[in-house]
Amino acid sequence: MKKNESNFYFIKEINRNIFKLAKEAEALYRDEYFQQCMTQTRCFAENVCRELLNGNYQPNDTFDTMLANLDDYLINCTEKRELISDLYFLKKAGNQSVHTRAVDKDGIKALECLQRAFEVAVMFYSAKNGQDASVSRLLFDEELLVTGKRSKDKNTLKEKYLQMQAKEDEIARRKKVQSRKPEKKLSKFDKYPTVAKSKPAPFFTLRRKVKIGLWGALVVLSLLTLGIIKLLLVI
Repeated sequence: MKKNESNFYFIKEINRNIFKLAKEAEALYRDEYFQQCMTQTRCFAENVCRELLNGNYQPNDTFDTMLANLDDYLINCTEKRELISDLYFLKKAGNQSVHTRAVDKDGIKALECLQRAFEVAVMFYSAKNGQDASVSRLLFDEELLVTGKRSKDKNTLKEKYLQMQAKEDEIARRKKVQSRKPEKKLSKFDKYPTVAKSKPAPFFTLRRKVKIGLWGALVVLSLLTLGIIKLLLVI
């Protein structure tokens, strides 16, 4: 198997016809024939569905009919829900690309079809050939799709996009910092004022004045009482 010829290289040994359909879909995408690419991935999905049924279908069965019956024949497939969901997606996208009047140059939708087809291929491999860790760990390589050359992990298109996004975010952050008005520097006297910020409370409050008045009246009354007692004793 040549890893550099296609993202779908691992299914070549299982079914050459299905591998050829997937490889042609990649070529159509690379040449920007997005509409035809989506149609091709639908054809790929239908052939995978037929292969998984192991001959348990009628010649006149439609893709919908085969998909409806597929659930009963995926006993050993632990991811059959995801597999059938992806097959339905590829069928619907392919039908839309065939019946649309305008030339649809939706590269994002075509790319999603190829990514879904890749996930189908991984599950198809497991269903036909058993679990294989080296295949289960495979990721869809966008750079191989676009350039025809397999990239290193750190140089994938996704990684480059993330690096570019991080760089743009950093530039935006620096501009935001530079646009802020400089803060006024405070001296230690401004930071720690030596004068009170509020007026001190008066010592002679109303409560204290009342107390002083009462004590004064008691003292005067006491003095008067002593004076009267002395006069009575003298007389």
